[in-house]
Amino acid sequence: MICWQKTLQVATFMLSVSAAVSGAAVAQQAEEASCSGTMTQQLRRFSEKCLSDLVTFVASQPDMTAKVYSEKEKYFVSVIRTDDGLLAEAISKFNYPFMKEDTPEALKRLGWMPPENESDNWKKKIPSGQVRAGAAAQELSQALTAYGLKQGRRSL
Repeated sequence: MICWQKTLQVATFMLSVSAAVSGAAVAQQAEEASCSGTMTQQLRRFSEKCLSDLVTFVASQPDMTAKVYSEKEKYFVSVIRTDDGLLAEAISKFNYPFMKEDTPEALKRLGWMPPENESDNWKKKIPSGQVRAGAAAQELSQALTAYGLKQGRRSL
């Protein structure tokens, strides 16, 4: 599920987690190749292209936050626009007890800062230069992969 929200939740879009495959093969190929269309169609699959579009949108808006999460598995990674780039957050073991044992170590290897207290989440600052270079989408992609999500899988 994906949520974009302004400070007062001016706009919220949600993505269903259904694994149903419908339509002709041509329609499915078009959906896979593009992140255009309704939000439900845009982010049905986990892809760096769609994450890149999401990050670009968040970075271009004041007071913007986006959360990418699995409704089925209950983990998330969010990205928040800051004055000097983006702040990414990934859910902690305290807030997601079903976290795989190797996920915290993977996040550490990827440069994420561990939670400062029991109820806090993992964090990673992404400077504006890296956002412009496309690194933010890759950071989110790697974090989602650390939780077990595979690219192209319909489980968001």
